[in-house]
Amino acid sequence: MSEILSGNSITLVNPAQEVYAAHPSPPVWLAYLQAVLKQNGVEVKVIDEAAGQKVKNISTDWVGVTVTTPTTKKVYSLIEKLDEKIVLGGPHVSIFPQEALQHADKVVVGEGEKSVLEIFSSNKKVLSNTLIEDIDTLPFPDWSGLPIKNYRAATRKHPYLSILTSRGCPHQCVFCYKGIFGNLFRVRSPENIVDEIEMLIDKYGIREIAIIDDSFTISKIRTKKICEEIIARGLDIKWTAPNGVRVDTVDLELLKLMRKSGCYQLAFGIESGNQQVLDMIGKRINLQQIRNAVKWAKEAGIETIGFFMIALPFDTEKTMQETIDFAKELDPTYIQFTITTPYPGTKLYDLVEKEGEFLIKDWSKYGSYSGKAYYNYGALNSELVERMYKKAFKEIYSRPGYVLKRVAKNPKLIRAGLRYGMNLFRPKKEDGKENEREQESENN
Repeated sequence: MSEILSGNSITLVNPAQEVYAAHPSPPVWLAYLQAVLKQNGVEVKVIDEAAGQKVKNISTDWVGVTVTTPTTKKVYSLIEKLDEKIVLGGPHVSIFPQEALQHADKVVVGEGEKSVLEIFSSNKKVLSNTLIEDIDTLPFPDWSGLPIKNYRAATRKHPYLSILTSRGCPHQCVFCYKGIFGNLFRVRSPENIVDEIEMLIDKYGIREIAIIDDSFTISKIRTKKICEEIIARGLDIKWTAPNGVRVDTVDLELLKLMRKSGCYQLAFGIESGNQQVLDMIGKRINLQQIRNAVKWAKEAGIETIGFFMIALPFDTEKTMQETIDFAKELDPTYIQFTITTPYPGTKLYDLVEKEGEFLIKDWSKYGSYSGKAYYNYGALNSELVERMYKKAFKEIYSRPGYVLKRVAKNPKLIRAGLRYGMNLFRPKKEDGKENEREQESENN
């Protein structure tokens, strides 16, 4: 294959998102694509616009751009200015490939590592393939050319990068998108994973990793083996699971082993403090499991992040207040509230399309931290949702000692928290001006 594709060239672009976002995350999917393409003889350039690189001086045959729902408008505008052949991939175009073809020459649907090679050899406009079952066969992500020093999340050690140890999730939460990795849970072997960690340490000087799986701890046996392998090799690495692990997949023994292997922070996808809402959104967990997981993580010496959602489709004012109260009861190290966003390709999107009303139709304004309501459904309306979101923010962060205790653990949170709070509570302006100011604030 490498002989066939030799001489072809492509620039891969990760575009910046316009709405409020945290620090840019390392784009592991782009690093995977670069590795596969180079392995097959293709010349590759990479541009991570989200991390400050500029889309300019492109000298390759093709340009490939990852498209999420919030970046759709920006990407379509960007590629209109380019003369190269265009291929688009990512969550949004995997749902709407025909829409994407109005702006591009080809579209990659779903996982891209196999179908990306067909860009140069196939006459098809829409390229898709079955899921990669043995993901140990993939080369390690190639981070060369990416601005590793610019990935400055609120981590303990720098530089840091992200890794994927598994793909897919068998659970059916209404707000989750499964269009890329699907429902089939596919894993890498512990040896393969720790080989990659060693490579990141030796080649890139990485001191911390973020495991960004959707379902990292589903198999306790596998998680245990990964931790034991890290310990056995004597690797000096800190690690976190910022995407969230399920509360029903951990116990105190496992958490203590995770801590020993370098894990210092876990996020838990809690979502709601009302059991009926949890059941109706397909979460398949209960409140006691949540209490146990947070308690055990604290006992193991691991920082906890609680993910909570305002405006789940079956929420009422009462259930949202229960979620706020539950967050205070659990008292994780950090608490994160987001507004439920009906992204295309989710069951929630279909539910709102059929029985509710979309309030924001401009996808470039989609973002869970915007402070805005995205839909009406049942008891939910924009006034209630936005009021309860601000109420959650006030009740959580105005508690005596909370801010001081959390900031003492991580002083980097001061500026980010103040900036976000000012954006959330200031009077609304015209959308264009408001977005312009938010982007300027984020860039400074």
